[in-house]
Amino acid sequence: MSLLRVDLYQSASDPEKFLAVPAGVDPGELMGPMIFDKEYAHVVRYHEAFEFDPAQTYAGANAAKIAADILTVKWATFSRTPSVSS
Repeated sequence: MSLLRVDLYQSASDPEKFLAVPAGVDPGELMGPMIFDKEYAHVVRYHEAFEFDPAQTYAGANAAKIAADILTVKWATFSRTPSVSS
């Protein structure tokens, strides 16, 4: 799968939750994320036009699932997993 250009938004109420949408899409026009989790009702831009690689690992998030969600429903939600050090 090739790189996807996405805009990333962070939940204003939970900084560990993120919303990814195709670059240029206004998250305010999406109802889906808010239906599943109210913490996506208010988001702030985290990164614009990020070149997302579904084959990479991003803070423990399932990149392949995020890419599949973006390609099918035009948005994906995910949580950042803190790294564990020993």
